[in-house]
Amino acid sequence: MKVLLIHSDFMRYEVKEKTRFADEISPGEEKGEVKEALVAFLTVEKGDEGQIEEASAAAVEEIMATAEKLSVRNVMLYPYAHLSSSLTGPSNAKKALELMTASLRDRGFEVTTPPFGWYKAFVLSCKGHPLAESFRDIKASKKEEEKVEEDFLVLTPEGSEFAPEEYAEGSEAFQVLMRKEALKEEHMAAEKPAYLRLCKKFGIEWEPMSDVGHMRYNPKGAIIFDLCADYATAVVNSLGLPVMQVKGTNMFDLSEPAISEHAELFGDRLYMIETKRRSFVMRYAACHQQFAMIKDWNFSYKQLPFGAFEVADSYRLEQSGETMLAFRVRRMNMPDLHVFCRDDEEAREWLLNLHDRITKEAKDLGRDYEILINVSSREAYEKEKELILEVLKREEKEGLIHFYLSGKNYYWTVNIEYVIMDAIKREREIGTVQIDVGNAERFGMSFADKDGKKRFPIILHSAMLGTIERYIYMVLDTAVKMEEDGSVGYLPLWLNPEQVRFVPVSDDYVQRASDLAEELRKGSVRVGVDDTGGSVSKRVRDAKTDWVSYVIVIGEREMKGDRLVVYDRERDESREMTLDGLLSEIEEKMEGKPFRQMYLPGEVSKRPRF
Repeated sequence: MKVLLIHSDFMRYEVKEKTRFADEISPGEEKGEVKEALVAFLTVEKGDEGQIEEASAAAVEEIMATAEKLSVRNVMLYPYAHLSSSLTGPSNAKKALELMTASLRDRGFEVTTPPFGWYKAFVLSCKGHPLAESFRDIKASKKEEEKVEEDFLVLTPEGSEFAPEEYAEGSEAFQVLMRKEALKEEHMAAEKPAYLRLCKKFGIEWEPMSDVGHMRYNPKGAIIFDLCADYATAVVNSLGLPVMQVKGTNMFDLSEPAISEHAELFGDRLYMIETKRRSFVMRYAACHQQFAMIKDWNFSYKQLPFGAFEVADSYRLEQSGETMLAFRVRRMNMPDLHVFCRDDEEAREWLLNLHDRITKEAKDLGRDYEILINVSSREAYEKEKELILEVLKREEKEGLIHFYLSGKNYYWTVNIEYVIMDAIKREREIGTVQIDVGNAERFGMSFADKDGKKRFPIILHSAMLGTIERYIYMVLDTAVKMEEDGSVGYLPLWLNPEQVRFVPVSDDYVQRASDLAEELRKGSVRVGVDDTGGSVSKRVRDAKTDWVSYVIVIGEREMKGDRLVVYDRERDESREMTLDGLLSEIEEKMEGKPFRQMYLPGEVSKRPRF
């Protein structure tokens, strides 16, 4: 914060033109004057964000010290944007002005403040003595927050509570979760995570020409990504809930009070963009855009509950040493669903609905979640204990309860994290659901109840599959676990970039292979033809190396009849079947799953080497 102090004979001002941040003024407030006063021109800077109270207190001390030297009791606080080129947003400047005004008045000073947010003309008479002009550059350091220990307990479906250090039951995965979160035992993995080999296989990698933690996808990875996004959308639309799908920007102005308040509650991993005069935060979920939009909607209790959904690119400034391909990244893509509910009862009902679907999606992949339940306070725990117990009863397993640090006004009450144990025995959060009781009022999202009264909805936040990147991580980690169990690893058919590949024995059979491939494409199957020549055994081996779901060799026998010998990767065996039989099997496995045409040329000879 910059402060220019002038000991004045008088200072008078007159408002001229309002900005979009201007205070409303009453007749008579257009002009003002103080005599025998210390005038403090104030510029609140970007560096003051997050420590407005500390900077304001430090500025008050400087103003008081100068006023005491000059024996002055009249002070004018004049917001002035011209002492720095690095300005904070208007909401922060106004907050500082209000804090300083109240503090000086509490200490017996007569304080005048011109209307905020107006262009003003002023006339100032400076006394001109050696102490009449001074400049202060206020650098406030954040005060130390009181250290309060986090607390944990283990809660069973029967309602029994245990200290984590005394609880030896549960699965190995639950013990891993408990040791990491509650007992703070770090897992030191010696081996390189095997899923990274699969990332390379499917063209999922870091982008070296960007910031740390940003990913890129070659064609195979790109279709996996897009299919996961399509599937997340399909899951949301199948919930039996009216869903409004929206799109928006990823950059929000920190001068907006709702944005700055929400960002301050989020924490210290904000991805910021600084322009010459403004500060922006990159959204860390779809909350900002959806809430900024929904505050402008008119709806009543009759439209509730409803969902708002976007697959939103989101940004978190993860530390460079903590980034992890497809799991902990700086730019993620979050299929973010918000469910707007009339009241607590409806919110609890829909939280259970979302919970059931979140756990089902993991089980469909062959995975089982452990449950970490964060609560914002002991009071929130007691209030929602029945709901928490119902979650645990449905899974027939214990949960780890995490009590957040006291003393903060969190916008949420309960946040459930769904955690897997990966192939090298680390706990990994995938999905979430959260009860939000604060943001509706913060962003001005309200509805009319049956009596026509204004009310604020309860909001559920949910990333049902996790981020797209984390869902891909879970799919690849599942394949690694298959290999560790002695099976052939494979991708779910609907996610495989290439579902079928024909291998013609020679050029004489390429046309037949192409004709069969075209028949399958008509049935919405991703099909390739290896027309590169070379030995059949090598090309079959290449198809298996590429994890193609079905591999079919086309030779003289297949020219004459309709029977095909099909290598099935999921079963790791060859079977004889007709083309129609293969298509029927594929259609059955694909039921309810999204489809996209292949992102590569059908002919293997036309594909670059990635």
